[in-house]
Amino acid sequence: AFIIPYTNYQLTQGPHGMSYGHYAIDIAAGNGEPILSPVSGFVSELYVDAIGNPTLVIENEVYEVTMLHGDYSVELGQKVALGELVGSESNKGNTRDMNGNSCRNRDCGYHTHLNVFDKRAGQNVNPLDLLP
Repeated sequence: AFIIPYTNYQLTQGPHGMSYGHYAIDIAAGNGEPILSPVSGFVSELYVDAIGNPTLVIENEVYEVTMLHGDYSVELGQKVALGELVGSESNKGNTRDMNGNSCRNRDCGYHTHLNVFDKRAGQNVNPLDLLP
């Protein structure tokens, strides 16, 4: 099973990133809104990348789900259930406003960057295609 990690959200950027080997969407529910685990599984990675993006990876036998920019409240190795709270929406890291300007130290750019790797297919998939 797979769910979008918000109860209510807006798609702020459609599928993007294929040019650098990624495939993701950007979704937003609002600053501080709860982020829910899109799959049942475990936290396999939790770190801040080279450009300051908080990064959370949750995986199971089928999917490896990567989310960026949130305030994450889970720990490495923690088991999580589908729909369980894993953090809250933020604008940390490399986020931008609608004009492409950096949101570092500004009140803008709140969203979750969501990437899904399907282990069965051996490739990234469009998260929107996984919805019923």
